[in-house]
Amino acid sequence: MARQELALLEHAIAELPEGCRTVLLLRKVELLSHREIADRLGYRHQHVEKQHARALRLLRAALPAETLGQTQEASS
Repeated sequence: MARQELALLEHAIAELPEGCRTVLLLRKVELLSHREIADRLGYRHQHVEKQHARALRLLRAALPAETLGQTQEASS
């Protein structure tokens, strides 16, 4: 079951628009702050915040609630 949920999450992340996906991965995988992401990508800080929020919204819409709950618990 965990493998299926991971596969769903990987697919949902892959389907994100490129900017959202990049910001999300830098934030959640590389643990960079919004400011660090903005500096690295040459974006404004506000743009990074908006892309990150949009990525999370799109993931919530794409994934079943039980997958999101378990993913959020694991990342805490």
